[in-house]
Amino acid sequence: DVLIDLLNFILPENRKVRDLSYSSTEIPGFSLGSKAVRLDLRCTGDDGAVFIVEVQCYRQSHFFRRCVEYAAKVYDSGSARGDGHRYDIPPVFFICLLGDGADRFDRTGPAWDDRFISEYTFREKISHDVPDDTIFCIFVELNRFRKELRDCGTFVEQWCYALKRVGTLDSLPEELRTDVFERLFRACEIAKFDRDTKLIYEKDMITERDYQNIIDTAAEDGRAEGFAEGEAKGKAEGLAEGEAKGKAEGLAEGKAEERVLIAKALKKKGIQTSTIAAATGLSEEEVNAL
Repeated sequence: DVLIDLLNFILPENRKVRDLSYSSTEIPGFSLGSKAVRLDLRCTGDDGAVFIVEVQCYRQSHFFRRCVEYAAKVYDSGSARGDGHRYDIPPVFFICLLGDGADRFDRTGPAWDDRFISEYTFREKISHDVPDDTIFCIFVELNRFRKELRDCGTFVEQWCYALKRVGTLDSLPEELRTDVFERLFRACEIAKFDRDTKLIYEKDMITERDYQNIIDTAAEDGRAEGFAEGEAKGKAEGLAEGEAKGKAEGLAEGKAEERVLIAKALKKKGIQTSTIAAATGLSEEEVNAL
């Protein structure tokens, strides 16, 4: 019931869910030998529509493209039914809840001031007509939502507040005491996990590919910061001791600092010490000391 409530809140007005059945969270690759992709949650509506729900808490490079690929793989799997209706494929709705640590889209302009849910699909450029329901990518941008409960004037804003805060609330506020939010509050047992259990759960939800993408993105962040610090230090020392020597020393120190910054970024994300050491070249003792 909670998931149906959530989907009906997020989905377009013409798409309402009455009943669900849960499906495998794994989908195969496009070819033999390809690794499977694992999703957070996957279910099917009573009309065959497929719903994928993902919670994203980490920043990843090319995040939007990844979401499109996952949705496309599920859509493609719907064409292999073997009943002679190859292209009578049920639509796929990929729904992603973006937490504070996740990617942020460019939302400049007044059109986005009070909008926290965005929907992408195949539309005609001028008329905006949708010829058929195929693939939909929907993002609930909780990382942009900053309103307090007293300022939530719509049901959508109350949902955003509840989704963002339900894990930290000791009891349900009076303004949210409805059947929908009471069911949501009761269902959020994950918020009661201790730190170690949460880490195990979060790591288990990250696919191998996402895991490497997170490492690569953290490395890029650390590398950029380390290079900037090294270059700035090199330039400063270069003015005093000679520009060539200063830049060389500064860049060398910058590379060392870069490895430390990358290690710190990975450590904050809960990545294992041995993995951090292998990725940065630092010893496990050095990583533990950070």
